[in-house]
Amino acid sequence: MLITPDGREFHPYELVTFPIWKSEYYALREKFGRISSAPMRPARAPVTVYRGPKRTAHAPWVPNRIR
Repeated sequence: MLITPDGREFHPYELVTFPIWKSEYYALREKFGRISSAPMRPARAPVTVYRGPKRTAHAPWVPNRIR
């Protein structure tokens, strides 16, 4: 694990693909130009649990002696 001065952690396998990501980024930037302001999207609601033919909401957690 490598840690940069900014505090970001890199795994050596991640660094192997870094040049590919960088070249793709530069190709897209050359084709479409820089984005002045990225669109802000609201966070999506979490997906409910799938049980059988329908999706159900989580039951509220009630503490007891065991847990």
